[in-house]
Amino acid sequence: MIRIVTLGPKNTYSDVATQIYCSLQEHQYNIVYARSITNVLDMMDNNQAELAVLPIENLSEGYISVVLDHLIKSKLYIKKEILLPIKFSLISNKKNPVDIKKLFVQFVAKGQCSKFIDSMDAKIELVLTESNIESLNLFLKNRGNSAAIVPTYAINDDEFNLKINNINDFKNNQTRFLVLTKENNIDIISPDIDYKTTIIVIDDNDYPGFLGNILSSFSKRKINLTSITSRPTKGDFGKYYFLIDLDGHMMEENIKAAINEINSKHNMKNLGSYIKAKLHK
Repeated sequence: MIRIVTLGPKNTYSDVATQIYCSLQEHQYNIVYARSITNVLDMMDNNQAELAVLPIENLSEGYISVVLDHLIKSKLYIKKEILLPIKFSLISNKKNPVDIKKLFVQFVAKGQCSKFIDSMDAKIELVLTESNIESLNLFLKNRGNSAAIVPTYAINDDEFNLKINNINDFKNNQTRFLVLTKENNIDIISPDIDYKTTIIVIDDNDYPGFLGNILSSFSKRKINLTSITSRPTKGDFGKYYFLIDLDGHMMEENIKAAINEINSKHNMKNLGSYIKAKLHK
C-alpha cells in the first residue's frame, strides 16, 4: 500500500486535502500523520513515504516559507495541487471574550486571523501550535479560561459556551496544498485540461538584468506567469532563489524552449507540471 504523509492529527486541513486526493485515485493509500510540517518533509527525505501533502500558499499570508525552502534544496516534485476554502472560528467555555486568558492557535492560522486576535485583550497568553487540531485538543484538555482558533468544520455549534465564526481576516480565505513526490512524472498532455508548471531559478551569478532576462524568456513567447516569489539563499545578502509558477505544461513547445533557454544560462530546477486546481467547496 502506498504511504502518504501529511500534517496531523486527523481532521486538519492538510488531512482534508489528503482525503480529497486519495478519493480521486485508483490506488489504496496508507495515510501517515506527522506532528509538524518539518516532520512530514523529513519523512519524505528519509524514504518513509512515497507521497506528501502540505500547504504551500495562503491567499492572505502568502507562501509558507518552511515548505518553500525545502522544495528549493530537496529532490521533491509537485504531482498535484489542491485548493481549499479556509474558515476559522473561536471557541471557548467562557461566554464573554474578556474572560479569556489563554489562546491556542496554529502558527499559520495566527497570521490569517491577525485582526481578530489584535482585537482581543493584549494580555492574553498566545500558545502557538503545529496544527489547528492540536489547538483544539489542547483547548479540550485545558478548558478553564482558555480558547482556541480552530477550523469551523471541526466543531459543533452547540458544543461550547462561546463560538465566533468567520474570524479570518479575509472572507474568501483559501489555501493551496501540494501533493509532493520524489519522481518528476510527465503525464500525457490533454488539450482540454489547464496545466501549471513550477520552476526554481537560483541567482548564483548576479548581474544587472538577471531577473529581467529570465522574465524575457517567457514574455517573448507569450507565456503567462501566475506567481513569482523570492527566498534568500541564506549564503550571501542579495542572493535569492526565484520560484515561478506559469500557465501551461512543460512539454508544450514554447514552454520547453523557454525553460531550456533559462537552464542554459542559470542553475534551475523544474518542480513539475500538474493540473491547475479549482476551488473545492
